[in-house]
Amino acid sequence: MTEKDRAGTAEPPQDVFADYGVARAFSLAASILDAGSGGLTKTEIRDRVEHYRSLGADQSEDAWERLFSRDKEHLRSCGIAIAEPASDREDHRYRIDPSDYGLPTLQLDDAEMLVLARASQLWAGSRTRSWLEQASWALAPAAGETSLGGDSAGALSFNLGSDEEFDRLTELAALDHRQVIGFDYTARGAAEPARRRVVLLNYAARGHWYLIGHDLDRNARRVFRLDRVHGPLTALRPEPALTEEQRRALSETEADATLEDFSGAEDPADVLRGVIEAHGAPAPVVPRLAAPAPARQADPAQRKVERVFSMAAYLLAAEGVRPSELLRRHQISPKQLLKDLLSIQQSGSFGAGQYGEFIDVHPAPPLNLQTFIQDYLVADEPITLAMPSARTGDVLARPLTLTKPGALSLLIALNTMISEAGVGAEAGDWRGAVVTLRQKVTTVLPPGLHQAALQVVAGAQTQTHDAAALREAVQGGYCLEILYEDAAGATTRRVVEPTQIYMDGPRTYLQGWCRLSRGPRNFLGSRILELTALPREPISEEGRRLAELPTEPPRPPQSSGAFDVVLRFSPAAAALADRYCPQRQRVHADGARTISTWFQSREALIRLCLQHGGDLSVLAPVEIRHEILERARTELSARAGSVA
Repeated sequence: MTEKDRAGTAEPPQDVFADYGVARAFSLAASILDAGSGGLTKTEIRDRVEHYRSLGADQSEDAWERLFSRDKEHLRSCGIAIAEPASDREDHRYRIDPSDYGLPTLQLDDAEMLVLARASQLWAGSRTRSWLEQASWALAPAAGETSLGGDSAGALSFNLGSDEEFDRLTELAALDHRQVIGFDYTARGAAEPARRRVVLLNYAARGHWYLIGHDLDRNARRVFRLDRVHGPLTALRPEPALTEEQRRALSETEADATLEDFSGAEDPADVLRGVIEAHGAPAPVVPRLAAPAPARQADPAQRKVERVFSMAAYLLAAEGVRPSELLRRHQISPKQLLKDLLSIQQSGSFGAGQYGEFIDVHPAPPLNLQTFIQDYLVADEPITLAMPSARTGDVLARPLTLTKPGALSLLIALNTMISEAGVGAEAGDWRGAVVTLRQKVTTVLPPGLHQAALQVVAGAQTQTHDAAALREAVQGGYCLEILYEDAAGATTRRVVEPTQIYMDGPRTYLQGWCRLSRGPRNFLGSRILELTALPREPISEEGRRLAELPTEPPRPPQSSGAFDVVLRFSPAAAALADRYCPQRQRVHADGARTISTWFQSREALIRLCLQHGGDLSVLAPVEIRHEILERARTELSARAGSVA
């Protein structure tokens, strides 16, 4: 074989590696479980766990202790209990009781199994639905096989908004009341985020999701919009000691930790001044834009460990799962799936012998991302795991825990079914099972999630004054007559054949067939000025066909009259950009976002900019930018004249 031939058959270089922190935590748990009731001492753990052993004598005792403590903390955060010794004795044996490992088996009856299947229909967001599927499998692996027949979950679809907002809610749910937390926050009109130290008091929704806390540096209650938080919400360690003045102010504000007296509204004159400031200067040069890509934060270590344990349990219990299903179930990228499989494959223990025993992943994942995508994912062969010890494999095949996103999404679904449908424990049909299932689920939840779910649902309900009437029309199969104000301020009276109520975070939409437009439309609940039920007017065949289609997030139709625009969102409003269908975008170093998109109405765009002040500005077309400036000056002058 020539040198050229050998070069052509060479393996592509490795460009993806295992997450060694995840593999180390996995190996630690497997090694202790494999040791049985006798457990392992520190010396035995350091000698048997591959990723401790490989460090050898180069690592100091203090460095190893820090690593070991971190790994134990990751395992405990996932629900794996490792008891700490009462004193620092060398012969203390670390044990994991197999009977305490994983979720206890919940005995669910047929009606409760049906509720689990129904709950997934409430969610329209694919990522949230995948979390709910994981939660259902963890509680009852057979729940996914339950057939709903021709019955549906009702007239409601639910979404908490963006993935980032849901991440914030799960972070908050994991924190304790009155915990001192730190985060970076961009206030309205600020050019860049500033660090905040806050005592967590509450969180709620009113137009947006909010964190309510006592700001230590301002010694006063403050309300923070979650879409303006950057980076993680973290508990401060060590927790700062409060001064007497701070403790006194905190006690005064804690009883008022709600949004009852918070309107979120700003002085209209200040909003108009912000518009003038943002549009008064010459339009900046439009930056180079690129196709938008989902900007996900890197998973924290705890989330990675939790996901890999969940993935391994699913692979062991299902006895073969296709890579395509793992990608869908965990909503991760191909690169992350390859890292997770390599992390599982490189988890192992040396037992009592010289040679290590590692988990066998079949088919073995390649070490190159392109090969993984082009060969491994295309073949889509079922993946199986072979454990070095059958006993360890049996234990690890149990669902480890309800992941926090999965548990939160399930509880929100159940609470929504109860509150929106008037479910009571005394109900004689399947609805009574929702209450009993919720009672069972709360016994196996991570702390704080039950209250978090109640807060989220309660916050959403404050935005939906006519939700009950809308749902009644959907379920009854009859029409509604509405007086509707569109984004441009024009009002029309129309007859709508309602098919679904879509709750997108703090916004509620009526989805249905519009007889005036002769097509499917989404109507924002806050713009429905009048609502009249037409119980004697049934929906048409077009409406029935529309109701059978999967629920999609609201998107405005793009007709021939649409025009292209370039918008800049300030750092404080950057999260709003996703609502306006970015075609291309650029995320700036200060957190601002510039997007290219389209609008159907010139007036709608002008009104939108006037509402958001300086947080939203038009870069192009320049003539609309000038029109916004003149409109803001005219309205500010008129407001000043009326005050005088």
